[in-house]
Amino acid sequence: MSERHEVRPRSAVASGPALALVGLTALLCARLLPDVAGKPLHEDEAVAGLISARPLGDVLHTVILDRGGAPLHFLLAHFALAIDTTPETLRWVSVVFALATVPLCYDLARRIAGRSAGLIAAALAVTSQLLLIYGTFGRMYSLFAFASALAADLFVRALEQPQRRPALAAAAAALLPLAVHPFGVFLLAAEAAAALWLWRRRLLRAAFPVLAVALLAVPLLLSDLRLSDRYSPEVGHNLDSGTSAGAATLQALGGAAGGRGATLALFIGLAGAGLLTLARRRPAVAAFAFLTVAIPPPTLALASAAGLASDRLGPRHLIFMLPVWIALVATGATRLGALLPVKARAAAVAAIVTAAALAPSAVSEPRTMMTGTGRAVAAPAAWLTKELAPHDVLYPYSPVFLASLPVAKEAHAYSREPVALARAAKRTGATPAVFMSIPLHEPVNGDGLRRAGMRFHAFPSWLILESRGPFENGTAALESAVKVLRTAAPLVSEPAARAYLSQIRVAACAALRQPC
Repeated sequence: MSERHEVRPRSAVASGPALALVGLTALLCARLLPDVAGKPLHEDEAVAGLISARPLGDVLHTVILDRGGAPLHFLLAHFALAIDTTPETLRWVSVVFALATVPLCYDLARRIAGRSAGLIAAALAVTSQLLLIYGTFGRMYSLFAFASALAADLFVRALEQPQRRPALAAAAAALLPLAVHPFGVFLLAAEAAAALWLWRRRLLRAAFPVLAVALLAVPLLLSDLRLSDRYSPEVGHNLDSGTSAGAATLQALGGAAGGRGATLALFIGLAGAGLLTLARRRPAVAAFAFLTVAIPPPTLALASAAGLASDRLGPRHLIFMLPVWIALVATGATRLGALLPVKARAAAVAAIVTAAALAPSAVSEPRTMMTGTGRAVAAPAAWLTKELAPHDVLYPYSPVFLASLPVAKEAHAYSREPVALARAAKRTGATPAVFMSIPLHEPVNGDGLRRAGMRFHAFPSWLILESRGPFENGTAALESAVKVLRTAAPLVSEPAARAYLSQIRVAACAALRQPC
């Protein structure tokens, strides 16, 4: 009987964290579900959806050669959209990886500071503003958080078990964030610096297998070097305009856990306590965590000052810090709890998690434009599905074109980044027509457009301009689009729409290397 009674408490202790993780993950899922279909479509989501819906070879060519950058999210989205070609499917990919980030945050903090820290980290991940927003955003950001958590978790595991197999697994996982976003290089560099410091007195020969895996990062880095400058935020689109590296870092950390203001100051204190605790007990982990959080801001600031970085830096780009930051906060909270009486520990942890859940918002929701709502895009998307033919050109990426899937996947969607636009136009063959989408905040008066003999279709929230060919190639189609946009701009009375027409015309002119 005594052995049976001993087994029950042990099994309860073992199953307790698992049940808590299931409950926390279910809570995050319940918070994310309404946004899958409820939030307006965003232009950045159209980029991912319209590229990923194309044939696999075209996806790889567009991502690696035309745009440059990391291909993993586009590949995963491609396979998901092959099953169900809808914008909601694109968002479900993000949901899956946001949910999978929660147990990884638990395991990372558990390895660093024990089971209690792991549960605190999981609870903080569930309340994270970044995951709540980008967990349903159809781009790579929740995948970036997941890949970063996996890489950090396996790196700490390799430090615990300094053997070949864990080291190889950690080296392979370190490539994943870089395959998702160029800023994955920061996590890779932090791991490499910590590993080299530990390996400094060992034979280099023992590190050859790990170095061989690390060499796979070279093609990913070369693809990132081809990455064209991101376009600046345009009128009519809240693209979470860029900010300084320091401000973006504070927003990213607050968006991970802490919000802003006094609450963020509290969480910075907890993270600092966690870092000091690790510095005494596990200096290699402390060094890795410090480098992950501290190195990107000055590096990005210097790159921006030298004109080598985009001016669109935002907290979403720094979401790779989320797992490590949450682990540091959880470690500090655990250390604080150890100083309190046993009965007060649970209350302290509950207060920290509650503070994270109720913290002032540090990250803004980008999907606020009414032109992306289901009601706004339904009519133009329905019209486009009847009008679009294979090999038509769609310019530029827009929510209304995304809503036209699956028919739109047979067309060539063009970016409004001049470099990527030029590359895409050069490799486009004969095309029947060009469709251009312009968001509207007020209905357009079509009399002037009709008098000018333009082909168009006006909806309450969108103006669709059309240029019929056939055109010999993408360059000819883009030249025709420039003429249409030049004619239409002065005939549209709404200032924002007129400015947008001008901006996409200028981008096309830059791609064609001709004056506007």
